[in-house]
Amino acid sequence: MKQICMADGLFLYKTDNTYIVKDQHDNILKEAKTSKTCSSYISRTLQSRRAAEREASEKANQDSNKYPSI
Repeated sequence: MKQICMADGLFLYKTDNTYIVKDQHDNILKEAKTSKTCSSYISRTLQSRRAAEREASEKANQDSNKYPSI
């Protein structure tokens, strides 16, 4: 198994006949016949994480505006 790339804790590997996406704990998240399928999976996952982080940040800002410091 050969590592092809890594992005924010997601690792893309090439085996003899498949591509595999693993997380930092070595869990298999996606397995496909083409690297494009795995790359798309990685892109969607990272985009989803960014959206969740943005939403959490906005909520934290709203909450801090409700209770101004003295």
